Amino acid sequence: MSETRTAQEASSEVTVLTPRLGTTTRRALFWVAAAIVLVVVAVVTLNLAGNAVEGPPLDPTSPYEAGSQAVAEVLRDQGVDVIVTTTLDETRAALVSPDDSTLIFTNFEGYLTESQVADAAGLASTVIVAEPVLNELLEIAPEVAQAGASSDSVSAGCSAPSSSTAPQITAGPSSYRVIEPSSAITACYGNDDDGYGLIVLDRGDSELRILGATDALSNGGITAADNAAFALRLLGENDTLVWYTPSFLDIQGDGGTATLDELAPGWVLPATWLFVLTLLVGALWRGRRFGPLVIEKLPVTVRSSETMQGRARLYAQSTARLHTLDSLRIGTIGRIAGLCGLPSTASVDDVINRISPLVGQPLASLRHLLVDAEPASDNELITLSDELLALEDRVRTIIRPA
Repeated sequence: MSETRTAQEASSEVTVLTPRLGTTTRRALFWVAAAIVLVVVAVVTLNLAGNAVEGPPLDPTSPYEAGSQAVAEVLRDQGVDVIVTTTLDETRAALVSPDDSTLIFTNFEGYLTESQVADAAGLASTVIVAEPVLNELLEIAPEVAQAGASSDSVSAGCSAPSSSTAPQITAGPSSYRVIEPSSAITACYGNDDDGYGLIVLDRGDSELRILGATDALSNGGITAADNAAFALRLLGENDTLVWYTPSFLDIQGDGGTATLDELAPGWVLPATWLFVLTLLVGALWRGRRFGPLVIEKLPVTVRSSETMQGRARLYAQSTARLHTLDSLRIGTIGRIAGLCGLPSTASVDDVINRISPLVGQPLASLRHLLVDAEPASDNELITLSDELLALEDRVRTIIRPA
């Protein structure tokens, strides 16, 4: 009965409209702003990360603790021509006078192969190799082996020219030992048990120096002990110092500089194509459309009777009798107020006072029907619903007689 009643009183229509362009734009602004914030954060983070990079150790252009800009600048002030190179070809071209030049180079990043290290070690009359590893030692100085790490201050204990003005330096971070002693090898700054920070190998027309005490050349350690004197004497014996820091450009492929395809492992390209294919399949799978949400072309007109019937079924299932009766009362009072010419803001008491003399019914009786009565059963709900309908019909008949 409640469903029939709500269906009978449905006369208006509800219109549902699609979101307008302005609404959609306002919703999209949040994501646009979020994307801008993420981009700004990423740029700032990359800049900070870039500023925090110290560069490779013993970099003559780096002002950080691990770099060696301090000793390079002092050497320039003393008249030494310090030339910084980043490739083997540049280094070879910079050594115009190999007999009057000193070459120092490192391979901390592993850009050079053993053969390239051997090639670099023969470019000048005085070559200093900083902290070579086992494979490099086997290529350029098989008489020398690694002895481990060292960090203590050590005395010279040798007659090498570089030790005459620096009787004590800070050893480390590496040390080396001589495994094939000869008169052509001089070991300094250490001992046979712990290893040496500097080993000089006389090759006749050239001199190779294996340097493990590289901390003495760094910006952070140059002021300790006699490190400054040691660094200046070691690097400033000749008028020209070529300081070679290998770079990515030194990596060689077949017949020239290697391309990214040559440098990348064999599985990278197939894995990349598989990732792209998976991404496309996932996009097609999750991005497919299931059709429009509504069949009707928006805006859609939905009759209020359908909504009221749906609500009535919900009320019936939950036995919400009072809620159902209140919905019927609201509709009845609104329509009676309209019949009596009362404004939409009129209260229930205004409606009761207006219709009481019309229908000849006491105020208390009308208030009981329109406000106070609470149905205890479905039969009482139906009875009160019929009374509301009868009251509305009486008022309509009196105000608008046929």
